[in-house]
Amino acid sequence: MLIWFIIGILFLVIEFISFGLISIWFALGAFLTMIFYNYSLVYQFYVFVGSSLLFLILIRKIAVKYFKGNSKELNRINGRIVKIEKIEIRGNTKVYTVYLDGKIWEAISESDLNIGDKALVEKIVGNKLLLIKNS
Repeated sequence: MLIWFIIGILFLVIEFISFGLISIWFALGAFLTMIFYNYSLVYQFYVFVGSSLLFLILIRKIAVKYFKGNSKELNRINGRIVKIEKIEIRGNTKVYTVYLDGKIWEAISESDLNIGDKALVEKIVGNKLLLIKNS
């Protein structure tokens, strides 16, 4: 029982350091596994893995929505006009460099853009802006 408590605390510490909803599921699974301390270690391990996956599947979507919310920063960026400052080719993809609110952003586009062109920010995809050619 003590080992699962220690494992749960360890995963909580990792969660507090990372702030990414990465290990909270394992912490919850470890704390639930403490109930089964009279069973064999193999059975306890199965309970730990199963309950951690169950917590991940059932709660993650709700937790991410709750913690992430509807970001005003993203809503403010969508629909803005940016100017193409630099073009870099990475493999088969053109990556554009743009400035938005004094910050350097990387951007991608299905349209072919040139340096100096103006483009509309459609949305953020990963850590890049998705641009549409502004006519």
